[in-house]
Amino acid sequence: MAGMKHGAWCHIEIPTASVDAAKRFYGGVFGWKFTDVPEMKYTIYTTGDGEIGGGLFDPPAGTPRMITNYVLVNDLESSAKKVGELGGRICTDPMEVHGMGSFRVVADPDGNSFALWQAAMPKAPPPKQAAMKPAAKARKKRR
Repeated sequence: MAGMKHGAWCHIEIPTASVDAAKRFYGGVFGWKFTDVPEMKYTIYTTGDGEIGGGLFDPPAGTPRMITNYVLVNDLESSAKKVGELGGRICTDPMEVHGMGSFRVVADPDGNSFALWQAAMPKAPPPKQAAMKPAAKARKKRR
């Protein structure tokens, strides 16, 4: 999602009763590439460099089978608040995807659902100590 900005479509999730069959289908038709994430019972797909990808999964019984489109937001809660203020509906509590980010499913005033996605901010590396310049090293040695 590097280079994507607030409001950009960023992930498309496709429910399926058979992830293997979906991989054969979408891989065969479009050439998508897949990475299984067994601990999440989820498969990430990529559609090509710089293109939007998403995920395949078998939702729990009773969950409606529908494609969910994710939109990148800078602040999950303020964006969800705006959804409500502008006539939409907040459908879920915030959910975290460990180490990756958080999302909420919302609906527009017509009832079309989609998800807001706030990517986790990478932890800043510790500050590096400035290297001494050669002249400073030489002065230090002479003392």
